[in-house]
This record gives sequence, structure tokens and C-alpha cells, in this order.
Amino acid sequence: MASSSSSSASNQGYRFDVFLSFRGEDTRNNFTDHLFVNLKERQIKTFKDEQLERGEEIKSELLETIEESRSSIVVFSKNYANSKWCLDELAKIMECRKEKKQIVFPVFYHVDPSEVRKQTGSFRKAFSIHKRNVDAKKVQRWRDSLTAASNLSGFHVKDGPESVVIKKIIDDIITKLNLKSLYVGENIVGMDIRLEKLISLINIDSNDVCMVGICGLGGIGKTTIAKALYNKISNQFQGASFLAKVRENSKKCSGLLKLQRQLLDDIKKGENRKIRNVHEGMNAIKKALSLRRVLVVLDDVDNFEQLEHLGGERDWVGQGSRILITTRNKHLLRVHGVEKYEIEKLNSEEALQLFSLYAFKQNFPQEDYKDLSDSIVKYAKGLPLALRVLGSHLCTKAPSEWESELCKLEREPVQEIQNVLKISYDGLDRTQGEIFLDIACFFKWEDKDFVSRILDGCDFYAKSGFRVLRDRCLITILDNEIHMHDLIQEMGWHIVRGKDPQEPGKRSRLWDHNDVHHVLTRNTGTEAIEGIFLDMSTSKQMQFTTEAFKMMNKLRLLKVHQDAKYDSMLPIGMVVDPSKVLLSQEHFYRDFEFPSQELRYLHWDGYPLESLPSNFYAENLVELNLRCSNIKQLWETELHKNLKVIDLSYSKHLKKIPNPSSVPNLEILTLEGCINLESLPRRIYKLRHLKTLRCTGCVNLRSFPEIMGDMTNLRELYLEETAIVKLPSSIEHLKKLEDLDLQMCRNLITVPQSICNLTSLKVLSFGCCSKLEKLPEDLKSLKCLETLSLHAVKCQLPSLSGLRSLRKLYLGWSNLTQGVIQSNNLLNSLQTLELSGSNVIDKGILIHICHLSSLEILYLNECNLKDGDIPSELWQLSSLKVLDLSWNDFSSIPASISQLSKLRALGLSHCRNLQQIPELPSTLQFLDAHGSHFTLSGPSSFLPLSFSEFQV
Repeated sequence: MASSSSSSASNQGYRFDVFLSFRGEDTRNNFTDHLFVNLKERQIKTFKDEQLERGEEIKSELLETIEESRSSIVVFSKNYANSKWCLDELAKIMECRKEKKQIVFPVFYHVDPSEVRKQTGSFRKAFSIHKRNVDAKKVQRWRDSLTAASNLSGFHVKDGPESVVIKKIIDDIITKLNLKSLYVGENIVGMDIRLEKLISLINIDSNDVCMVGICGLGGIGKTTIAKALYNKISNQFQGASFLAKVRENSKKCSGLLKLQRQLLDDIKKGENRKIRNVHEGMNAIKKALSLRRVLVVLDDVDNFEQLEHLGGERDWVGQGSRILITTRNKHLLRVHGVEKYEIEKLNSEEALQLFSLYAFKQNFPQEDYKDLSDSIVKYAKGLPLALRVLGSHLCTKAPSEWESELCKLEREPVQEIQNVLKISYDGLDRTQGEIFLDIACFFKWEDKDFVSRILDGCDFYAKSGFRVLRDRCLITILDNEIHMHDLIQEMGWHIVRGKDPQEPGKRSRLWDHNDVHHVLTRNTGTEAIEGIFLDMSTSKQMQFTTEAFKMMNKLRLLKVHQDAKYDSMLPIGMVVDPSKVLLSQEHFYRDFEFPSQELRYLHWDGYPLESLPSNFYAENLVELNLRCSNIKQLWETELHKNLKVIDLSYSKHLKKIPNPSSVPNLEILTLEGCINLESLPRRIYKLRHLKTLRCTGCVNLRSFPEIMGDMTNLRELYLEETAIVKLPSSIEHLKKLEDLDLQMCRNLITVPQSICNLTSLKVLSFGCCSKLEKLPEDLKSLKCLETLSLHAVKCQLPSLSGLRSLRKLYLGWSNLTQGVIQSNNLLNSLQTLELSGSNVIDKGILIHICHLSSLEILYLNECNLKDGDIPSELWQLSSLKVLDLSWNDFSSIPASISQLSKLRALGLSHCRNLQQIPELPSTLQFLDAHGSHFTLSGPSSFLPLSFSEFQV
């Protein structure tokens, strides 16, 4: 039976790199076997004949194999010439050398080359027998082959270690065959599509020098894809070098110098002997590479020095060269001007396949393990390293053991995975490490600006820290939200727990409810604790005592929060049910105190006491969040100069807020749902840094104070559902205000003309202000306005035609007049128009709508439309995507509706007189026909739905 090495290093047109010819009884179990194993390990595809019993004639299949090999190694041993089979192999090999330019590597194993050349010694004895039994021409062919082979440069095995000779043989083969194939590994899943993207990026046919950085978190497969690419394209270059583990090897004694020598040795043999230090090495590399088209891979680079010394510059290499860099540090690539390729994690299908290959030795899980396999794949979150390690670890184990391992993973992650991931963490400085641990334990999925504010308050330099964590692939930021791979987060937990595995009170951060309960009920907290986040919806009942917090003098972050339902945004005007507050005064001693000297962040949902502790100092406090609390009043005169956010939402007993002079740097003040709050401080204008003021649902708030000076930072003012009667004319001092919301202010009577001086305003809402007597005539001067809601406003509306930036306009059930919308096309940016319940026919509004060329969404429901009321021009709105005609009285729709070439959703619910509609646009995807009975002409492929469910 014949076999070959399992590696894949063959080139086009050949099945094997090496054909191995040897006399079995001499070397099969020693030298040849060792040589074959080493060839296999170096990914050199080698044919070795394992057939023990042979006939007189060599098989034709074996002769074909010799022809299909790029080279041959002939091991001449004492009894080699005794075998007619071996001599026939040699004759064929030498014939292929002559005709096919095959390379031959003779090895003289304890025989002298002259014995082979002249057929003396044991070779003479063998031929004395062959002369009597074999045709003379064949014998002469054998003699000629032996002579020719022995004249080639070869290797002599005599005394000394055979391993040295084997290494020389393999190095010579790699050099002469240009075989530099690297071991990529078994069970590579998802490689083809990723390799295709990378090959496209490097543009192998271009004659320019191209540098590409392959980046991603540890274990994602950066080195693997770099090896695969190297194997695929290295033979297209004049020289190629793969410098593995640059980060690790450069830390060793003379590490960079050795890497330089390896690079030179790979590209130009012997050049490395001339260099004595890294500076000479840089010159030698530039000299050796500058005139050659080369491929250089620098694997696992983590600092600029490594790039600087190893040829990471475009002008160091010849035209058409490619330099690949694998790294966890994207900042290196950005500063070095390197194009970036970030490896995507495996999708769920790929992940399940990879895991199954290691766990079950097949592409899919066994039937009894499907659910368990899905749980493992979900845990690994597409990280190949984790899938390989866990698959190998669980292979052959029973389902009960799998369940046990899954439970264990929640507390004790696999060390092999952690060691790889932790490399990125180990490269962080102190503040970067603190930021990483805070995010891992407390701030994953949180808003970046919120986290930045807290971390800056801790003197951690958040902006710089985020950049480093992103560059090292430890976090990503999407839509301003901080994301972290679950296994990276788990690594952070492991680091914190590792400080004291047995006693959580000695760790820096507590987030697990069992650990927090342990510390607070046993009073084991120490000064090591910097942060506690307690979810009361999952925690056991406990009492909060001063003694439990007594030693926590370094406490920076404290959050006590409720379950998701309680914690979510409450509807306007809704008062919190006290029965849903999980904490009450019964959980506290009356004199409860906690350390606040170092506190930066205090978030306590449902805080049950009427005031903060008597010793509450917190001059370092950045954010105070006491939603749904029993607080009646905060401090009066104490200065909190670092405080930027106060949130007292739904604190039903609150009657008074802090004096503005006590919080001079406040940026966000949220008082939503504080039903007993009757007034705001007269000097609120002193809050020069205030950006957001939210008073939504303060149903007893009757007035808004005069603005005695410019509040140049206020951007958002939310006064929905308050009892405000009028706005002061001094509101014009809010020069940078962008969002003013007065919805459902049912007592609002007048709006000052000065509101039209708010030239930065983007959103303005008077919706459902039913007592409003008049609106300013000059609203069209608000040139930046993008959204305007006058929904259900009963006073006469002014002309809006000058609002060139307006995108959304809500006029449903309002007092429309003919001049509100005109056909002068000055509302040319309008995309959404709501006219529900309006008398659009009597006011001649529809004909003007037909000129709104950018209109995408139009609500005409409940407008008492009859047959012939809709002008034909409406069907020419080329941008229209959503049209609601529900609750109208027409009996038919014109066929011209098919001209709406972008229409996706159509509302025709409760059109009780409608009998038939024509063929609808082919783009239509959704139709709301609830309560209507009509016949549909033409084919349909849309989905029925309630119109309120549709979103553009």
C-alpha cells in the first residue's frame, strides 16, 4: 500500500513535491522514516512507497508517480543495487531529470559516492548477479544511471547525528523547489471567502507596492489567513519570507537581529552573515529587497520598532512587492498608512461546522448533542480559537459532562482561550487597563458619551483610552454604543476575580449579584472595592447597612437598579407604583451612610430615603441618578463643581431642585414625571453649561423662568405635558436651542414672537396644545427647522412655505388655512406630511401637495375624500413610498396609482365604500385593508398588515 504525506504543498502540474526512492530493508525503519516525517512536518508533499512485497517488474503506476513528482530523493545504501525495483526507479528518475528537468537529491547512506559511481564494493557484488539474469542493455542503463546520479551534488551520511543531514536536505529542497509552504492547520472553515476578499485587496497583478494590515482580536484567525495567503501566492515572487510571532520573538535576546537575519536568509542566502547589529540589518534588508519583487509577512506585530527594523516601508522593496502585517493594534496600521483588512468572526453556520469538526469529527453535531452544541456556539460568539479549543475539549464526552462544562464556563473560562485574549490587555497602560475593566464589568452596551463622562471624572482620559481599546480590538463602537465580544468581557471578569478568587470583598469591582449579596450581608467589603453594580431584580433581599460600606473608601461607582420593566422609559405622566419599587425604607437603617469622598457615579433606582446621607460630600461626583426615589430635596448650598448630570425622574415627592450656583457645570438635568415640582429656580440661566433640560410630565409646573442671560449651551428643552401657560419672551436668549418640545401643554395660551429668533432650532412641537390662541406669523424664519408638529392645534396656522429645511410636518386635526402650504415649491425638502383628519378639500390643500417633489410619506386618512377629490397630479409624486388613505369615502382609485414607482406601503383600511382597486405598483410590499371589502385587479405579492406596524 502506498502513502503520501497529508500536507498540501504541491504545485500546478505535479501531484508530489518529492518522490522518495530507498532500499526498504536498509533504511525503512530508521533514516528514511525520519526523513519522511520531517518532510511531512514541513508541509512538503512526499510520496513514499510502503509496499513490502514486490514482484520482479516495477509497476506502471509507480513510474507514473515518478513523472508526477517535482523532484526525487534517492537514498543509496549498502544493498540498494541488490534491488532490481530500486534500479528501475533510479533509471526512471534519471530519465525524468533529463527530459522533465526533475531535480534529483542523492543521499549516500554509509556508502562512499565512488562505490556508486564505479559500482565497486557491495554494488559490484550485486551487478555480478544481475549480469547473469538480466538483459545486458538494461544492466548498462542501470550502470549509467548510478554513475550520473553519483556525480550530482548530494549528501553523505556517515558518523554524527542524522538529524543535521536531514535538516540540510530539507532546507536544500525548500530552496531549490521554492517550497516555503506553511502549516495552516486542520479543519479550516470559512477561509475561502475571507481569502478571496484579501486577495482582492492586495491586487496581485498591480506593479505598485502594496501594504495590507490584517487585524482583529486574538484567536480570530489573523495568522491562519496570512499563512493561507502566503502559501497561495509566494511562488509568484522573486523572494518570500514569513516572520512568525514577531511580538514574542523580538522580546528575546537579540530578537530583532535574529528576525532580520531570518528575513535576509529567506530572501538572499548568506547575506545575514554580514550584519552585526539591527542598524546594519536595516541597511542590508533595504539593499537586498529593493531590487526584488518580494512577499514579506510580519506576523503579530505590536509596536513601531518592529516595523522600523523589519522592512515595513514601501521604498525598501522592489516594484510589485507585497508586505502583509498581522496585528491586534489598528493604530499601528493607521499611523503607518497601511490599508486595513479586519477579519470577520464566523457566522453561526460556519461556527457550528467548525465546532463539530473538532467535537464530532464531522461537519454537524450528533443528534443527542444539537442543543448543547448550539449553546457552545452561542458562547463562543464566532471566535475560531474558542470553537477549536472547546470542541477538542468536549470531544468524546457524555452529554452530562457537557452540561457540567457549560455551567463551569460561566465562572471559570478556559485558560487556553484566556491566555490568547489577555495578550491585548497586557499591552495596556494603567488608565487604559482601568477603562477596559470598567467597561467589561459595568459599561458594555452603554452610550459612549455617558461612559466617557464617568471615566473622565475618574481621571482615566476616556477619549484616548477608547481609541487604544478599539485599536487593540478589545471594544467596538457602533451607533455611539460600546460593544465588547463576550469572551473579551469574560476575560475582564476573570482578571478581576483573579485578584482574590475566594473573597469577593477584596476585588476591585463587583457586578455579580451573588458576590454583592455576599459582601453586603457579611460586611466583608474592603478598600479594594471601586465599583458595585447591583441588579435588585435578580438579587436576594438584603438590608443596606452603614457597616457593610464602612471600609469602601475607594468606591467610585455605585449603581443599584431594578428589573428591565421598571428600568425602562415610562409613558408621559405615568406615576410609579410604589409596590413595584423593590427597595423600601425597611431595607435601610435610618442613619444609613456610605462613603462618598471618591464617588463619581451614583445611580440608585427607587432610593427610598427622603434625603441623601448626612455625610454625603461627593465633591468628585459626576453623575447623580435617583430615578423613582423618595427624595424631597437635594442639597441647598454645597458646591458640586464636577457634577454634570442629575436625573430625578419620577421622584414623586420632589418639590425643589438644587440651587444653580451649587452645580455650575451641570450639563443634563432630567426631572421627568416629578409631579409635585411647581417651579424651576429663577436663576436657572446661571447654568451656563446646561445642554439638556427635561421636564416632561411635570404636571404641576406652571411657569418657565425668565432667561436673564445667554444660555449658549442649551440644546434640548422638553416641556411636554406641563401646566405652563406661557413662555417668556426672553426665551430668545437660548441661542443654540435645537429641540423645543411643548406637546400636550394643554394650558399653553401664548407663544412669544421672539421664538422666531431661535435660528438654530431643528425640532419644534406644539402638538395637542388645544388652548393655544395664536402662533407667531414669522415661523418661516426658522431656517434650520427640520421637524414641526402642529398636530391638533386649533388656532389659525401661519404660512409655512419658507421652511426650506423642513423634512417632517405634522398638521393632523389642525385648523388648516389655504396659505399654510403653497405651490411655490419652497418646502422642497419635505419628506413626511401628516394631514390626518383635516379638511384638505375645502382649503384646496391637495393641489399644492402635488408639487412636493421630495415627499416620501403622506397621511390623508380621515380626510372625507370622495371620488374625484384626489387630483391626478398626486399620482406623479415620484418619491412617494408610503400613502395612507384609510377611513375615506371614495368607491374607486384611479388606475394612475400605478405611476407611483417607489410606493411600498398603502393604507386603505375602513374605506367602506371602496369596491375595486386597479393593479397596484409592483414595488408595493404592504397593504392595510382592515375593515374594507373590495376586489383587487391584477397580481399581488404584498403583505397584509396594520398600517401602524409599517416603518419606512
